Amino acid sequence: MHLFKSIYEKIVVNEVQLQKIRELAATRKGPIVFCPTHRSYVDFLILSVVLLFYKIDVPHICAGEDLMHIKGVSAFLRMCGAFFMRRTFKGDPMYKAIFTEYVTQLVKDKTVMEFFVEGTRSRSNKFLSPKFGILQIMTNTYFDRQVDEISFVPVNINYTRTLEDTSFPGELTGNPKVKESLGRILGALETLRMSYGSLYLDFHDPIHISEQVKIVAKEQGPDFDPWKNKKDRMFFNNRLGYNLLFFLQSHHKIMPTHLVASIVLLYRKGISEETLLK
Repeated sequence: MHLFKSIYEKIVVNEVQLQKIRELAATRKGPIVFCPTHRSYVDFLILSVVLLFYKIDVPHICAGEDLMHIKGVSAFLRMCGAFFMRRTFKGDPMYKAIFTEYVTQLVKDKTVMEFFVEGTRSRSNKFLSPKFGILQIMTNTYFDRQVDEISFVPVNINYTRTLEDTSFPGELTGNPKVKESLGRILGALETLRMSYGSLYLDFHDPIHISEQVKIVAKEQGPDFDPWKNKKDRMFFNNRLGYNLLFFLQSHHKIMPTHLVASIVLLYRKGISEETLLK
């Protein structure tokens, strides 16, 4: 928390909503799954730090394999609750089976978990299409009657500036993604002396899978049966993924940097500071 305080002017959270989540955690019938937006590597840690500060269980975090190969960093993230997932399971049925069983066991143990619906960081701040792999593993445990409930908690994480704001423009203009390494991370420590403005975490009401199934079943009619029909499971899984994404998108904060960028785009030949402020 001291590190975040040094680079952010303020970190704003909704304490009323966090109290509701604490009550949910104490009486939960199944796992609680936090589904945050993904704009920065800071997302991995800030949510855990805030939950720890408010005495809520720190989640098991599903992280990409890019970070798994960085010595020291991967071990640190594991200690913070991370487990790693390959981008694809193709060609390795053993890995798929082991990973599926691991996540299934976490769900059955009613743990607190975290995964990014978008799968990877958005370089443009626009929302990416949802990824369904780990979501499908979770929902399968419900439809296989291995757990009574799954509660998904959408979380919007908004930054005035992201730590990666110097590398994202290059990637957006066609440069290859910069491969992460320990040397690159150590080199980036110099940026921790800078100010990155404000950070907002907006926790929302949980989306319970049991309620979502009832809503979809009412719309689809009496033949809808995801407990027995795999196509219905896939339909529900896709519906849930897009619902989570649309919910996050509709509750996304407009930050000062977003406003400035939008105004600058209207003045392709340049704009004076005075006009910009007006």
